[in-house]
Amino acid sequence: MSPIITHEDELELASMEKELVNQIKKLAKAQNVLIDSQKKYADNLRKTNLARDMLNRTFRDVLKQMQTLVRERRSNIKDEEVKYFQDIIHKNDEYIGATSKYVDSIKDLAIKKDYLVEKKYEFASALSEVANKRSVVIKKALSVERKKNDLIEGEKIKILESELNDFQRDFDRARDVLLKKINQFLQTKNEVDELWVNLKNSVNKFS
Repeated sequence: MSPIITHEDELELASMEKELVNQIKKLAKAQNVLIDSQKKYADNLRKTNLARDMLNRTFRDVLKQMQTLVRERRSNIKDEEVKYFQDIIHKNDEYIGATSKYVDSIKDLAIKKDYLVEKKYEFASALSEVANKRSVVIKKALSVERKKNDLIEGEKIKILESELNDFQRDFDRARDVLLKKINQFLQTKNEVDELWVNLKNSVNKFS
């Protein structure tokens, strides 16, 4: 046998929804801090990559000079040195290319996560609206029931019921908005998940 649902249960739900709103906002705030850190990390990687690129240019200049001198027996340049420098330059090129893709992946993810946090705040705002309107509807329904028990005039009851219907329609609209916001949030979350996969793949190539 199913338990009997009371107005108190619905008011408890509204209270729990308000607590959920607070927790969503706390998480969103923490994620904003993390996103800022990811952006700074990506920027530092980009700067390091530029420094590595400048280093590689200098390596190439040195290699070119070494290749010129190695033709002379008395140049004190060994073929092994030339090969080592060629290997270093090649590995640096690969590292620079991989790092560039890695940085792009981090930036793409951070931008999308910014949007996800925005959608999370919209979700929380819509849920807060639903929780508030849910409380209003339940309290209004309880008030109408009490008035009916007090045996007030039928015309006054009709007015109260009309007001209750207005509150109910207002709640229904808020709930429709909430469902839309939840759907947008979930769609954006799926997009973020895909970008995490892209980032993971860039790390695999990076290593």
